[in-house]
Amino acid sequence: MENVNPGPRVNLDNGESSAGTAERIVGPWWYHVGLGASLTFAFVSMSLRFAGFGVPIALLVALALNRARRRATGVSRDRYTATPGSRRLSGVFGLIFVGLAALGMYLEWGAGVRFAIAGAGVLIGVGTIVMGYRVDDAVRRELRTAR
Repeated sequence: MENVNPGPRVNLDNGESSAGTAERIVGPWWYHVGLGASLTFAFVSMSLRFAGFGVPIALLVALALNRARRRATGVSRDRYTATPGSRRLSGVFGLIFVGLAALGMYLEWGAGVRFAIAGAGVLIGVGTIVMGYRVDDAVRRELRTAR
C-alpha cells in the first residue's frame, strides 16, 4: 500500500477549497469561553470536594460544546491537529495543562495548600481560551496558504 499524507484534516466533501474552509473553520467565541469555563468548573469542583458531580457535568458540557461547534461551522475536523502549527501549539499547551494540573493536585493533596487545584483550574481555563484562539489563527493561516 502506498502511504499518502492527506494533509490537513478538513472536510472538503462539498468541493470547497482550503482557503474557503479557512474562513469557516474558526470556532465561535462561545466555544472557547465555554470550554475554558467547563475546565475551570471541573478543577474548582475538585477543590470544593464535589468532583463526583462537577467533573461529569464539565465533561458533558465540553462534549455538547464540541457538537454545537461542529454544527455552527459546518466543518468536521479536529482543529487541534488539523495543521502542523496547530499540532505544535496543542502539544505545548497539553504539556502546560498536565504540569499545572499535577502541581495543583500536589499542592492541595500533598502539601495541604487549600484551593490550589482551583487556582490551577483557573489558569488552565484561561489558557484554554487563549490557546483556542491561537490554534484557530494557526489553522486559518495554514489553510489559506495550502495548495
